[in-house]
Amino acid sequence: MQKETHLSDPLNWPAIRVVPFTKSECPPTEDSGPPLFTWRDYYTFRNSALRVLGKYGTVGPSGEMPILETWEESEDAWKPRNQNPDFYVVSDMYNKRYRWNRVEASPWLINGDALTDLLAMLLDWPEWCIYFALVDGGLTIFRNRILYEGTVFEGCASISDLADRCASKKLHI
Repeated sequence: MQKETHLSDPLNWPAIRVVPFTKSECPPTEDSGPPLFTWRDYYTFRNSALRVLGKYGTVGPSGEMPILETWEESEDAWKPRNQNPDFYVVSDMYNKRYRWNRVEASPWLINGDALTDLLAMLLDWPEWCIYFALVDGGLTIFRNRILYEGTVFEGCASISDLADRCASKKLHI
């Protein structure tokens, strides 16, 4: 049985489960069907992730997408941010059905505060998630659970377990 982590916060946070990645915890989205969101939704979500991650390191390579009247106006106004960021936040919207954003980072940049801040952000984004592609594994963060993959995270049951494992990776460089 997995231990649940409860965040102490006046907003009455949900219990956060830390469990291995499985299809039942992260069911795949069907590739076909009506759009589930717009480009504005996707880039507003990505912009939120950039703002959170920017507190813990550099983000990029693309900066925040200005949400203007049209896609073309927004794309023309979009500026690069950092070509060698700590957090490489993918800017491509693969389609209008996958509600996630991939972030590539070194594991030691992930700490308990960053995970908690992302969980807080995700409270406003039901069914959306952030996927961290880390050197030896990955973390998929939803608003009520964090799914882990890779032997580095085996046995983790809390946010602090995950943060400790991420921090330990810097010692092995």
